Amino acid sequence: MIRLGNIAYSNCYPIHAALCNPERRPPWLRVTTGPPTQLNAMLARGELDVAPCSSIEIARHADEYLALDGVCIGSEGPVDSILLFARAPLEELHGARVALSRASATSRVLVRILLEVKAGVQPSYRDFDDAAGDPLDRSEAEAALFIGDAALQRRKRPGETVTDLGAVWTEWTGLPFVYALWMIRAAALDDPELPGLCRDILEARDRAEKDLPQLARDAATIFELDPERLLAYWRSVRYRYTDAMAEGLQLFLRHARDLNAIPVLPEIRYYRP
Repeated sequence: MIRLGNIAYSNCYPIHAALCNPERRPPWLRVTTGPPTQLNAMLARGELDVAPCSSIEIARHADEYLALDGVCIGSEGPVDSILLFARAPLEELHGARVALSRASATSRVLVRILLEVKAGVQPSYRDFDDAAGDPLDRSEAEAALFIGDAALQRRKRPGETVTDLGAVWTEWTGLPFVYALWMIRAAALDDPELPGLCRDILEARDRAEKDLPQLARDAATIFELDPERLLAYWRSVRYRYTDAMAEGLQLFLRHARDLNAIPVLPEIRYYRP
């Protein structure tokens, strides 16, 4: 039995649609769905064998994890699902209260990099739970990070600015950004079903590039998003992990290390089925 994590956002659906379908799922596969930080924690505790986890986790568990080579959740420019809503531009947020979704692990570090390194400001950070309501509406912060479907569904309020973190990163660095990697616990490498699962994931990546319109029609009611909106979003996501993606990830991890968000710059190990 292999235990697979599934991100509870629409960005994972094009890759995991068949694997999460009970009628199509192989009998040796168990699937657990949750937000990124839940999957991160479950993989770290050994409760999952494979999961698309926040990319920063590959640095925090470099001795325990391998990344499935060839697949990721990334962007090269605007991505629409990693958004900072604020009452002022980034450069004016010095000393401001910035609320960070607890569902995020990678994007909350990306916010720090763009604010502290790029914009040169030092805000005050606090966490919030998506289910508890909007911290801007409650006047608990001057800026708030939303990720995933919550970001896709939230609308800009009067007096707010909206910063797409993927767009700012690529404009600043010239590189794509990697939000999630499919990570494999080293302890699962001897499972005889692992190569087949990983090939299924890579084949789903290839099929998704051709089947996005039908997938969007199938998933619209699941995620309460218009099919055209969902299709446009998926077309902004990059699922193919390339050399440029790897370079962007390494730059992000260097900044993360400099901000003490990770202890050391890791050597990433890759799994190729």
